[in-house]
Amino acid sequence: MDWEELYHQYSDHVFKFIYFMVGNKGIAEDLTHDTYVRVEKALPNYRGESSYYTWIISIARNVTNDFLRRRKKIRFIPFENNLHDLTSEKVEERIIQEESTLEVMRVIHNLKLNYRNVIILRKIQELSVEETAEALGWSSSKVKSTTYRAMEKLRKELHYPDNGEEA
Repeated sequence: MDWEELYHQYSDHVFKFIYFMVGNKGIAEDLTHDTYVRVEKALPNYRGESSYYTWIISIARNVTNDFLRRRKKIRFIPFENNLHDLTSEKVEERIIQEESTLEVMRVIHNLKLNYRNVIILRKIQELSVEETAEALGWSSSKVKSTTYRAMEKLRKELHYPDNGEEA
């Protein structure tokens, strides 16, 4: 598969992953671009030991982690409001929904980096345990235990009861 095909097939997923990590559309766009610059350079060395998607997500994770280390702390910037296309009856419902989403995103953004990575990949991007392990360079058991601890922390921060959900 060539670089252009990889970009068209996976760039939306990469952007979403990075956006959930940094909470800023402009920064996510820049980091997605940086990810694909690295993908293009590394493509001749791709060995096929993992899927293209998990390989690219691991590159995106490294690019994002490098950015976060340089930046030290990123202030959460909320999603843009898209209320202009809603009828007036639905605006209040949408505002409540967006406030809830923003609260979850704020809490995820404030989790430690490993928790944030695993929640975004497992629960938001819906990668399997094995795909997440490949993308993060972890064992499957570490993915499962970290997902469990991350979800417990997320529930605690959001004041949700434990529903006994597994990793």
